[in-house]
Amino acid sequence: MQWAFGAQFALGTALAAATGEWTLVLLWVTSYTPFLVGCALTHIVYRVTVDWWSLRRRGIAVLAVYQDSDRVGEVLVKRYSFTDVAGEERTLSGSGRRVATDPERTEVTYDPCAPKRMTTRDGPVVRTLSVLAYVLLGLPVTAATAAYPPVSLIILLSAL
Repeated sequence: MQWAFGAQFALGTALAAATGEWTLVLLWVTSYTPFLVGCALTHIVYRVTVDWWSLRRRGIAVLAVYQDSDRVGEVLVKRYSFTDVAGEERTLSGSGRRVATDPERTEVTYDPCAPKRMTTRDGPVVRTLSVLAYVLLGLPVTAATAAYPPVSLIILLSAL
């Protein structure tokens, strides 16, 4: 995939240089870095969407029991364990909304086709903030990133 980004950068630079307008070359070179950042954010949005969709369609919800905690720097990371449908013991590191105490338990949703894909159920405030971030940040960045190659190519070709 990196070769495609490199080829696009080289093609855009060559087309901009062919116009003889060095401001166009400078514009292309400086706008390409935000495009790459947008690609990285788009990949994150894609992975989150695939995880959400897969867990929504075929996920199984179970109760996971608190095992222990580790301190990573300033952050306390809790570990929960549960048994999947195949009878294997699975461990999840993280936190979610507690559904019971004594022992502490949280609800975990996992994909039986890909058991390493799992998440805890968050409370309504966290879910609302996640949806807002997805709609207000993730989707516009994805749309801008998708529009960048054709729009920039049209601008470069119209300058020729």
